[in-house]
Amino acid sequence: MKIRVLLFVLLSLPVLAAESVEQIFEKARSVNPGLQDSSADMSVDINAVLGFIPYKTAAGGKYYHKHPDKNKLDLKDAPSWLKRYPNVFGYKLPDLTRYNVLKQQEVDFRGQPVYKIQLVPKQHTNDITNIDIYFNRNDYSVPKFDTFYNKGHLYVDMEYTRSDKYLVCNKLSADFEFPNITATATATYNNYMFNQKLPDSIFASK
Repeated sequence: MKIRVLLFVLLSLPVLAAESVEQIFEKARSVNPGLQDSSADMSVDINAVLGFIPYKTAAGGKYYHKHPDKNKLDLKDAPSWLKRYPNVFGYKLPDLTRYNVLKQQEVDFRGQPVYKIQLVPKQHTNDITNIDIYFNRNDYSVPKFDTFYNKGHLYVDMEYTRSDKYLVCNKLSADFEFPNITATATATYNNYMFNQKLPDSIFASK
């Protein structure tokens, strides 16, 4: 009888719904309140195969970010293809209105509880087939995101630290797997500076 009563009570309790994807995205965009822009010293080690030719190099310079979604690499000795991917090294969340949610899971990643959210484009206007984004359930940083293309993959892992009062990336590893290039780029970030009133001209395409 006591067991039946206990089961009745448990079944009567309200079920706590998981956060919606919209809530998760909003919290992720609000990780660093008050942050308008930032810059950091950046170094990148690259191991690649271009066609059939092995390629290894290192580059250094600056990384710039301006809220909410501008990113810029200013690297010396970096290969031209790398400069086309500033958003890889300064990740920005995709526009959720352009995607359908395929799946939302609560899993562990590197010993931390995360939300894993799988998105698929509503309209196939480019060659992205789906995106997997991992959100830390404690601080809503993004430790990993995987982008899948018709003919390739891009895997990115990010590690974070506190600088001043802001949560910032201090190490990033990106794996590029495309028909004409396979590469791993490992970046480190140091000496962050914040809210310098960076002009938009810094982020203009050249």
